[in-house]
Amino acid sequence: MAINRQISKLNDRAFDVLKQSQSDYLKTNGFFSADIFSISSDAPNQIRAAIEIANRVTFAIFLQAVMDDDIETVKKCLDAEPDLISGQPDKNLVIESKLTWQKFYAESALTMAVKRKQIKMIELLLPYYDKLEQTEDVIKVKTEALSAWVFYETKKNAQNEDEIIIPEDYAAYAQSLIEAFKEESFPHGIPGYAGVPMNIALSEKTDSALESLFNLLLPKKAVKLDNYIDPELFLLALYKTYRGNFNAFQNWEQRDAFCIRMIGLAQNVLSPETAKIFCEGLYYVVEENRKISGRADSLKLLDGGTFYRPSRASRSGFGFEYFAEADGAIAMDGAGGWAESRRFGKSMSSKSNKLSEILRSNSCNHQTVIQQMTRGPVV
Repeated sequence: MAINRQISKLNDRAFDVLKQSQSDYLKTNGFFSADIFSISSDAPNQIRAAIEIANRVTFAIFLQAVMDDDIETVKKCLDAEPDLISGQPDKNLVIESKLTWQKFYAESALTMAVKRKQIKMIELLLPYYDKLEQTEDVIKVKTEALSAWVFYETKKNAQNEDEIIIPEDYAAYAQSLIEAFKEESFPHGIPGYAGVPMNIALSEKTDSALESLFNLLLPKKAVKLDNYIDPELFLLALYKTYRGNFNAFQNWEQRDAFCIRMIGLAQNVLSPETAKIFCEGLYYVVEENRKISGRADSLKLLDGGTFYRPSRASRSGFGFEYFAEADGAIAMDGAGGWAESRRFGKSMSSKSNKLSEILRSNSCNHQTVIQQMTRGPVV
């Protein structure tokens, strides 16, 4: 009976701080095995194994919460198990977002947040690092994680503003998508007209381009963050390429289809932190410095639509039926262009400035990181 109570406590320890939906996900995907908690005559080994599994489950759910900007769960996990902040995952551990459906090989919590440019999450995690004993290893892990931030190369534009330079491979790929859509003939009817569904199939060439982008943004197998496309930089590339090729389209139907299928899909893999900016309204957040409302914090657009698709394979929502306008509304046409690229570029640049502020507000140990980041690297 004592052993039963011990096992029960280990089980509770792993799941008390977690949402049921998350634990269900991990059970389904093999991070948790109920068999490990069965009682046998070898009790000490069972207890050690249970502790190991409980820790693995807690760590995996913690990292998923970091990926999905689930502030509440991250706090609960760290308050219960502070050492999670410095934990290093197994090299084969895969974390799948329950919002974007991206799959990444796990890294330390701070490293993942930095590489995905999650400013709010970085702000949350750093104080927990500072609560740990500042050993050489802890300082090294934190410094290396912060140094993983990649600065964008910039140039001065006509308005004397720092404008992010789009890498050539991003620009070329975005242009290839334009080339497909400017020849679209809508063989199955024009989406949204005469009862034709918004997510109707397009021509073979255009749908092939869409499938190519879908597999790039949402590969079936997990990828390392270092090998994954920068979602924000690619979205900016789409905005700028669309603007530059606005008159290359033959009609508004082609423009609409490009904005919905390509820009919409690219928006749908943005981190929740960035998605909330779109839900509030890119215009309002960038131009008026508006705070994120409760509605936007819940990832609801102005018209009540949900920002993310319900599943990876869903053909409803972003990338198939609509995209997010600069004012936070659901859009079904492609009237945007210059303003979106300018505002989104400003939003991206402000993250780098914000990170420097965060570092300066912390201990002097971060000054070396600031200097390293100021010198580079660039995309």
